[in-house]
Amino acid sequence: MSKQISILSLSLLISFTSFAFATVSSEFEAPRRYRQPFAVIDFDAQPQASALIERSRADYQAALDSAVAMADEIERFLVAPTEESMTAARKAWRAAREHYQRTEWMRFVDGPIDWPQSSHRLAGPEGRLNAWPVNEAVVDYVEGDSDAGMISDLALPLSTEMILSRNQVGDENDVTTGWHAIEFLLWGQDHSKAGPGDRSYRDYLPGDPVTERRASYLRLLTELLVRDLRYVSEQWEQGRPGNHASRLAELPSIEVLGAALHGAASLIAIELQGERLSVALDSGMQEDEHSCFSDNTLADLRANLAGIIRMFGGTEGTAPTGSLRALIASKSPALAKQLLAAMNDAELKLAQIPEPFDQLILSGPRDKNRAKAEAAIVALQNLALQIKASAEALSVQIAVPGV
Repeated sequence: MSKQISILSLSLLISFTSFAFATVSSEFEAPRRYRQPFAVIDFDAQPQASALIERSRADYQAALDSAVAMADEIERFLVAPTEESMTAARKAWRAAREHYQRTEWMRFVDGPIDWPQSSHRLAGPEGRLNAWPVNEAVVDYVEGDSDAGMISDLALPLSTEMILSRNQVGDENDVTTGWHAIEFLLWGQDHSKAGPGDRSYRDYLPGDPVTERRASYLRLLTELLVRDLRYVSEQWEQGRPGNHASRLAELPSIEVLGAALHGAASLIAIELQGERLSVALDSGMQEDEHSCFSDNTLADLRANLAGIIRMFGGTEGTAPTGSLRALIASKSPALAKQLLAAMNDAELKLAQIPEPFDQLILSGPRDKNRAKAEAAIVALQNLALQIKASAEALSVQIAVPGV
């Protein structure tokens, strides 16, 4: 589940909105230290640290580029709503979503995606981008209540500031922004056993004040998501004085490696095997599915894992020179093999979970396919443990619940 962001007073939020979108902070707060106390670092980790910074830049640039492409496709749909243009917009959402999910290993280390609020900057935009689950009735109509949501409230002016001011205010499920709010506006609620939600393109036809407000809301959310991703992407641009990437380059290389290892282990333990698999299976509630409107959850998980695997240097039998896995192999060839085996096993086990995931959630503990999801949870747990062991071999300390 996305971490809940701090809510400023509305006046402060509005005054800082343009700052958060348009500038790169010239100040930087160093992350926590990952090097084990008194450890002797007898290896050169600079090639790996430089590669990780470049990988972060490239991954966020890809996420931004795909989000811009999604925004363009959504705009084409809103200008001329048809079944075909809505299908194209949904396809663009899935493509952009995959690129974003590949970046999530960079969370949990006080980086620009989710760093805490301080005296000179707002909190990172992760909570605006990826908060879930979504209380759909806060945004738009739901089954049994055709007048629900801000979209139906004609007396409520629609603006970015208003949308932000209501995000997760009454409850953390009262999500008004981000990937999943856009997802809901494209697919609607999912009541199908065989597939995702099936919102009609007619919900966006012009000539009705509610449908036109719905189009405006979707346009505002898409613009906001692109602006947030552009802000984070700028923080990772190399050669930009004072941004996150330039400050990381000044830190000891072991700290850059430590942040990456801590982020990967945290994403797996807290999110993938925890919130996104175990919690949903245990609750038996479709609402606890990560991308519940589009049935994209398993693709989300696979993209998360793919980002982590690429961070280590892939799953080739021999680790590429200069990769993080090659460095681990130089310290312990046996450990590097165990890490590779764990990555391959987690990848295989995730691929074996049947689609759609929401039907597995609803099927209950006796369903024969539940064992496949539980096997994926075990494989992910093992991978997190192997990452921690790899960190220890590199004199890095990480502290992740359950790992």
